[in-house]
Amino acid sequence: MHIILADSELELIPDALKADNEIRDMQKRRGKEDILLDNYLMRTSIRRHLPGRVDRVGFPSIAYAFFRMNEESVLKDTLKLEYAIHTKQGIILERRDLEGIGASYSEFVERVEDILTGSHRTMKLVDYLESLDIAGNTVVLHPKGRRDLVMNDQLSYVIGGFPEGDFISDLSGLRKFSIYEREITVPAVLELLHFRLFQP
Repeated sequence: MHIILADSELELIPDALKADNEIRDMQKRRGKEDILLDNYLMRTSIRRHLPGRVDRVGFPSIAYAFFRMNEESVLKDTLKLEYAIHTKQGIILERRDLEGIGASYSEFVERVEDILTGSHRTMKLVDYLESLDIAGNTVVLHPKGRRDLVMNDQLSYVIGGFPEGDFISDLSGLRKFSIYEREITVPAVLELLHFRLFQP
């Protein structure tokens, strides 16, 4: 069983922001040029240079929460739980890429920055699912999906890795299901998913 965080808002500072003085100060403090775009720390700069996307870009905390909740899940005691983070640029970070990171958010940030600046896998979401031979057994958890999903560990699950809006990946060949009556956050989706898989 795989759980995939798709179209995750996880990226290095884009070129459009690199000349911003606030960003340059942060790069200087970190002692490196390639650092994660973080809406919480850089919102003013994002609003200045990417005004139409201020509530969508730069949310590494969502990917971190996804990573920690899967790492700490008791499901791992009884199920073969694999997970991956797929960024909106198509970069794939699998569980093995994140092995050895402690609970520290700073450790997560450092590892992800190293991965994004180095060599990494880049694939469309559906191509990644097909490479794992799970595309036919994967469902997308979506607030506008059907409500009759029967959860089990024979399925794999795709969750949106962004704070608002919809997927940018082409998901036309995948079935969509809703597991709650309204749109909820990634941690809330994972909580429900883990609980319902654990119940049996």
